[in-house]
Amino acid sequence: MLDDSIMNREAGGPGGEPSSTNRRDSDRTPVSVEVLMAWHFNPDQPVRYRSVDLSETGIRIRSATPILEGMTGILKTVLPEGRHVDRPVMVVWVRPMGDASSSGFEAGLRFF
Repeated sequence: MLDDSIMNREAGGPGGEPSSTNRRDSDRTPVSVEVLMAWHFNPDQPVRYRSVDLSETGIRIRSATPILEGMTGILKTVLPEGRHVDRPVMVVWVRPMGDASSSGFEAGLRFF
């Protein structure tokens, strides 16, 4: 299993999208947990990420490296409680984190 190094950093900074770019039809709930993803291009190598928020239609995660838009995978598990989710997702947007104190990327994953 890969462990994305950014998940160990503090989630400081504004981190939210400006309201003008909010594409969600449902409210977001801040959720800072670790999630385990299995990407379809390499399903036997799960990767851990830190979540930022969750809605009915998707989840926002943080990553130390960019994730390609259009990638698909399965949201497998929510840690530390080990709750199995097995929910298919697609990366719909990726952007660098906005403030100087944070490095890395955020990605929006849509459930389908």
